[in-house]
Amino acid sequence: MREFASPATRAAALPRPVKVLYTAFCAFTVAGLLSCIGLYGGVVRFGARATPAELYEHLVTYYRPEAAAPAATAEASPSPISTRRLLEITHFHLFSMPLYLLVVGHLFLLTGAGARAKKGWISASVAGTAAHLLAPWCVHFWGAALAWVYPISGAALLASFAVLMGVPLYEMWSTPGSHSPPTVAAPGAALRSGGAVRRR
Repeated sequence: MREFASPATRAAALPRPVKVLYTAFCAFTVAGLLSCIGLYGGVVRFGARATPAELYEHLVTYYRPEAAAPAATAEASPSPISTRRLLEITHFHLFSMPLYLLVVGHLFLLTGAGARAKKGWISASVAGTAAHLLAPWCVHFWGAALAWVYPISGAALLASFAVLMGVPLYEMWSTPGSHSPPTVAAPGAALRSGGAVRRR
């Protein structure tokens, strides 16, 4: 555990087979996240002429079909999800998503990022993952009132996972001694530092 708590980078010192294994894991994780984006596109039915309001309505209709207008249900669209099916999907993701979070979180802890940045980005990824697991149920029970949680939590999950995977991969494959580890600020730290510069 001291290896993960150290402020010095450990990712660059990993043996090459371990780097290849971690890189393959991150590549498969990215592919899985991209497939989620594809599935989301099928739910909201992106289109060149689709308005944000229509995309929002499609999302609500999928997770809460009883709230849909009759004209909306007549359109060609994915079959609305039942409560039992939603429970099965949530059951699966409650086991799989924490495992992905555990692996990429430990990988990020091997980097040379500061303690505050590590705490901030890991907390953001935990919050984003938890919120996105709850998002379908928010739409299912409260409809349009909380449907905004779904895209916002999804974007937060993607952004945090990108940092948790991108920084370690950079440090692992950059040539030792020729590059300094990238400076990673905690979420929101850049905004605070910018305000401090302006006050000066």
